[in-house]
Amino acid sequence: MLSGQDVLIVGVREGGYGASIARALVISGARVFGTSLDPDNPREQDFFTNAGIRLLSTPLKFDSDRRDQVFESLERIVNELKSFGVSRLEAVIHTVAGGFPRQPSVMKAVGDILKGKHTFSDMATAVKRNVYYVNSGSFLDLADGLERLSDGQTQFAALTYRGDLPYFISDTKAYLEKLAVRMARHGKRSLIAALPEAWTQSSQFFTGIELAVIYHYLTELKPISASIPQIQPLFYSMETELAALDGFGRLLNRIDIRLHLRWRSIVETSDVVKLNQFVSEFFAELRYDGTFAVLRRAVEIISDFVREASGIIFVNNLLDSGNYSSGDVRQVRYHDLDGNTAIGLAAPRNRPASETIKERSWITFEKPEIAKTLAMYGPNFLFLDRVVMEAGELHEGMKGFARYTVPTPDINPLMKEHFVNMPVFGGHLQMEAVAQFAAFMVLKLLKSHRALPILTGTAFPDLNTMAPPGETLTMMGVINMPDKRDLVLDAFIENRYARTYGTIKGMILNERLVKKMLASFNSGEPDLD
Repeated sequence: MLSGQDVLIVGVREGGYGASIARALVISGARVFGTSLDPDNPREQDFFTNAGIRLLSTPLKFDSDRRDQVFESLERIVNELKSFGVSRLEAVIHTVAGGFPRQPSVMKAVGDILKGKHTFSDMATAVKRNVYYVNSGSFLDLADGLERLSDGQTQFAALTYRGDLPYFISDTKAYLEKLAVRMARHGKRSLIAALPEAWTQSSQFFTGIELAVIYHYLTELKPISASIPQIQPLFYSMETELAALDGFGRLLNRIDIRLHLRWRSIVETSDVVKLNQFVSEFFAELRYDGTFAVLRRAVEIISDFVREASGIIFVNNLLDSGNYSSGDVRQVRYHDLDGNTAIGLAAPRNRPASETIKERSWITFEKPEIAKTLAMYGPNFLFLDRVVMEAGELHEGMKGFARYTVPTPDINPLMKEHFVNMPVFGGHLQMEAVAQFAAFMVLKLLKSHRALPILTGTAFPDLNTMAPPGETLTMMGVINMPDKRDLVLDAFIENRYARTYGTIKGMILNERLVKKMLASFNSGEPDLD
């Protein structure tokens, strides 16, 4: 089926599953075209040439904020493919993953998630939106953008993850699988493939993938005795390299005992903290006695085989044979890598328990109304542009949202002096913005002209939401009031890359009392200078 046919593969990277699939497609006789983020890069050009893939000159980058540019790129790709004589694509392979901006605050958030300190839902909204789009929504846009070169028999395939390890963006892959079903309902031939765990350029988003690879090698791959001719040389090459790796046999016995004792119990609970602790302690032992390098090299050798064998099986047993139904999620496991087994359906995903959705009504306030309510602040010290808050009477758990775009020094003189020649809306000003947000919500709810919220404490232990002029800050808060006087706002503030959680504490005082307190500072006490 694939021999002589035209195939487009998107997101191919050296050392990843996309590269292995592309090589298998070339071996099958297909004419393979590929895209890159940077097609002018000589290293990219060499990689595509050596793999037998024709690199298209149009760069393709999926970005949720620039979808119009994505479709413009896809239109140019269609025209470029037509110039090469392509009238119809037999298959389109989506191997795109990631979507995380390479910003220090984002990478720090990823590290905290892998350690179990936070979850994916704690990341900045703009980051989450882009990760969802790159990992799932881009598959749908890809199919729509290539409509002129596809028909009802064109195969649209993408990769998901169904392995042992906790994958903190697994929700994005679950959404990808739903999109494939939606595409099937609309007449497109869609397929999602879950390939085995192996070391790739995305391995930084997993904790303990080295041990997962070794575990499956021991339990499923090592016992394989025969394989199809296309895979057999790869298997023997892997075994030869591992046998020549000094210290691998001893390390394997040591790992075998350790993994059988604890590995399954840890991964089955998906406890990220326990997994991180187990992996950190074990890797520390291996580094101490100098055997960690042996582990890493063994994982590289095994992963090279796993990727290449998986690519062959994906192409031969699924794409070329067409042995699947549109919308399927097929899972290739380690024991399938001999090439002799049918590739079965992945198990249904566990559905999270449904939450009770509370009906809420919302009211929006723009800058003039905010300034009127917070009249105690001058225009240069009012850090709110819009507030959207829950309507109704004050109660525990009331929610609200706020937004503020940092002005330039020309608009707000405050920015000229913070900092001089390097304007930035710093952490203390951000906490003030959240405090103003809390004060506004309370004043609107109390409807008292004499009430005055007073800040008594803040707790934002990891504030990393840098905000230069032009950056829009978003705030969300939930009101808790232990009594009629004390106020607690559990909140977060985020820029486009980072989100920080914290708490604002305050008191609701009568304006007359506040003025009396202030007057005490002018009571004629002697000057301490």
